[in-house]
Amino acid sequence: MNEDRRERQHTPGPEGADEGPALTLRVHQNKYLPASAGRTEMHAIVSVRARGLGPAAARTAASEVIVIDCSMSMSWPPTKIAAARRATATAVGILRDGTRFAIVEGTEQAQVVYPFTGGMAVAGPDTKAAAARVAARLPAVGGTAIGSWLDLARRLHLRQPAAIQHTLLLTDGRNEHDPPGYLDKVLDACAPHFTCDARGIGDGWDAAELKRIARRLHGRADAVLEDAALAAEFEEMVSASMAKALAGVRIRIRARAGSRVGFVKQVHPTRADVTDEGVRPDERTWEWTTKAWGDETREYQVSVLADPRGDPMGDDVELAGVELVVEGDTALPPPEPESVLVQWTDEVLLSSRIDPRLAHYDADSELGHAITAGCDAYEAGDRKRARRQWGRAVQLAHQLGSEKMLARLSGLVHIVDAATGEVRIREPIRPLDLNSAIIVSEESVHFVGAERPRAAAPPAADVICPACGRRAPATAEFCQQCDTPLNAEPPLNADTPLNAELPLSTEPPFSTEPPLNAEPGGAT
Repeated sequence: MNEDRRERQHTPGPEGADEGPALTLRVHQNKYLPASAGRTEMHAIVSVRARGLGPAAARTAASEVIVIDCSMSMSWPPTKIAAARRATATAVGILRDGTRFAIVEGTEQAQVVYPFTGGMAVAGPDTKAAAARVAARLPAVGGTAIGSWLDLARRLHLRQPAAIQHTLLLTDGRNEHDPPGYLDKVLDACAPHFTCDARGIGDGWDAAELKRIARRLHGRADAVLEDAALAAEFEEMVSASMAKALAGVRIRIRARAGSRVGFVKQVHPTRADVTDEGVRPDERTWEWTTKAWGDETREYQVSVLADPRGDPMGDDVELAGVELVVEGDTALPPPEPESVLVQWTDEVLLSSRIDPRLAHYDADSELGHAITAGCDAYEAGDRKRARRQWGRAVQLAHQLGSEKMLARLSGLVHIVDAATGEVRIREPIRPLDLNSAIIVSEESVHFVGAERPRAAAPPAADVICPACGRRAPATAEFCQQCDTPLNAEPPLNADTPLNAELPLSTEPPFSTEPPLNAEPGGAT
């Protein structure tokens, strides 16, 4: 693809210059690979952005099923079921008139409590008022069978198909009354039909289970930290659902002859390996349909096999083409296809660079691994390992500018120094705080750094190692020859952007190094 055309197409205009609905596509990468590497992988970030869809969303047919856990455990403390009643009424009140909707009472079985005749009601002033009155009487009796609840939601959505189909799920417990394996079968059956956002309230729910549900149904899961905050959570989820206008967008990646797409991972807004969810029409092509879009950005990491044999040195070569196909009945035109490029070089300064987005999401992935590794270690009784992993997570969250992750981690540890990852484990840790950290461990911190020109240019000034004299790129942290530090870490202050590119530790998530903040006598 012509480099000048690519530059021109993606030059950002002035604030507010974009008008009307649009879908944009961009590939971020360092296209340079060392010719001496032989067969290797090219990694790139594919960024897809939808904007201006508000007017279309107002005309888009939608259906909403609100599933509320009404098991006995919701009665204690009484604030849980009271919060669920208020939140359900809030969610119903936000529904756009004309939306098909239902309220499902979930116990050891699933039952539609509104509309009274079963099926789906049509949102309007009268039906929303009646549904709110039903919500105020939701009971707290029975058990928990989440698979049965979601299967009823599937059957309701199928009765009157709509472009945007969404289910809201609230639970305070674990899936105890479905047969073994039933929930996974239900998730497979539901995945093609609707998305699902889930919330856990109280301290008896299973974070891993809720994450699995949200991941399989292309939604997001989170913890309700305070019962009184549940109504705001429901308002946010239903508002987001009502703002969706596209039923789906298909991403198609076609590699050149002799090459192959290795993997595709969603890296924002949540991390998920979607390689196996895609289909391969032929050996070189991979495609996958993303679900329900409003005004938002989603980003994916793509790996494509690269082989220098037969390629010219110093010229751009297209490794793969990326294109979008808009699903459903819409007049929104797809953007121009983009290319994953490679340029083979012997210049180390070019091939050693990492694209800022790739570096950001690599660090973000390490943050998620550190959180879950710390939680696993804590539950296994290994306090030293838990403290080391959570300390690393705090350090990464601080460097990435994630206030949400720092807040969740502060429920697990006392943060002594976020920049260095010095922490002390809280004792005792509430189950809710442990769940609240686990449940968001797959959320990602969006990269918001300034756009970089596509054509990489040599840095203005390389760094010379003061110890051995070796030349290194200006962004290098350590000398590759003697490990001498080259750049001191800049302080994080009021003038430093939250997503400033700060040096990240090279310690792997599961390091065997001594704890970052070991205390005298080995105390944890």
